[in-house]
Amino acid sequence: MKRFLIGLALCGAAGILCAAPAPRDEKPGLLIVSKRDGNGDIFLVDANGEVVRKLTKDSSENSYPAWSPDGKKIAFASDRDGTMNVYVMDADGSNVKQLTKGEDRSRCPAWSPDGKKIAFGRTVGEGCGVFVMDADGENVKRLGDDDGWNPAWSPDGKKILFASRREGDGFRLYQMDADGTNVKKLTDNANPYGSVYPCYSPDGKKILWTDGDGTNLEIHVADADGTNIKKLTDLGGLNTFAIWTPDGKSIIFHHMPDHESGPVYIMDADGGNRRELIKSEGLVKGARPAWRTK
Repeated sequence: MKRFLIGLALCGAAGILCAAPAPRDEKPGLLIVSKRDGNGDIFLVDANGEVVRKLTKDSSENSYPAWSPDGKKIAFASDRDGTMNVYVMDADGSNVKQLTKGEDRSRCPAWSPDGKKIAFGRTVGEGCGVFVMDADGENVKRLGDDDGWNPAWSPDGKKILFASRREGDGFRLYQMDADGTNVKKLTDNANPYGSVYPCYSPDGKKILWTDGDGTNLEIHVADADGTNIKKLTDLGGLNTFAIWTPDGKSIIFHHMPDHESGPVYIMDADGGNRRELIKSEGLVKGARPAWRTK
């Protein structure tokens, strides 16, 4: 693999990863989803930007990767059995196990902070719902009986953020207790695209999500209770799938100027100093990057 002193970036027609020579260090480790080999696969980008390791190696579509809190497992969604379901694999891509089954599509897995539960979104009739299960796939339970999608746990495991179109005119951001009670609406703006993808900051004091801005989507931040909302991007197109880096100092997100594809950007937590992190070759719409914290 050719190496260049350009930091963390994907480059070249083949979309190979380029970086300066550095000691191998895969922690924290960034997961991305790319179609560079023809279908959606999950790749590991190490902390130095030196390697891209392909973790899924079949002909199916694999997406929505999520690290377990201890960094030993990766939950993800795949249609390898004919329907999108949630799977888990070891951090090196081995020992793949199917966790959900059935004809209803299951996606967007999110680990509880203690690693004992996985929340996920599942289609239910014409809508969707937030479900939770044990980390081994047992004891599947729906949280509440209304529309829900894109679940994300608070760092203390007591709250779950999620998107919902329960008001009928678009997706909004909501918060509930981890048992599905005490649902609270956090945003009033109707996002027609459904790409909300909320998350808590590492310290649990802030929340990050995507909200509609005319025909575009932009990244927003607020206090954990939904107050003090601030728009962090004003780039046009679709800006979504945002996550904080483990130290809480930076935010990574997809910027899709044509609403379909584009690079992964990184910016400071206040929205400043935006720059390209990964070029757009093969990146998959609908696949949030994921950082390993341990």
